[in-house]
Amino acid sequence: MGMKKIVTVFVLTVLSVSAISAQSLGARLGYGVELSYQHPLESNRLELDLGLSDFDGGLNLAGTYQWVKPLESDFSWYFGFGAGLGLWDKKYGLAALGQLGIEYNFSEVPIQLSLDWRPGLKIVPDVGFWASSVGFGIRYRFK
Repeated sequence: MGMKKIVTVFVLTVLSVSAISAQSLGARLGYGVELSYQHPLESNRLELDLGLSDFDGGLNLAGTYQWVKPLESDFSWYFGFGAGLGLWDKKYGLAALGQLGIEYNFSEVPIQLSLDWRPGLKIVPDVGFWASSVGFGIRYRFK
């Protein structure tokens, strides 16, 4: 499947799911910029991020299943795992991902701020590990 088809499927999926239930939509900034979408699943959630990487100018699609745990007040922490597809160094790639983060959900306005770490193990086209993917997220929470 070509990258254009992957992007089209991602956009159509986000738009379809958005019409069904509450979710968050925004951006994740780190070693690149990503469009970030979160869909709640009872006490857990699914996060999909589509963006451009500063490392190699590649296009990335990352999906992680996350367990969300409350801390105090409007703070939570989360961890999860998932997969990434991309066009890295002009080659299609596949990676296994982990994610660990903290977030603040404003109670007065529907805004969420997050800071997370998303290391990965590239599996295709070659094997390699990266641990430097720290990102800052800002999302609007739809109700």
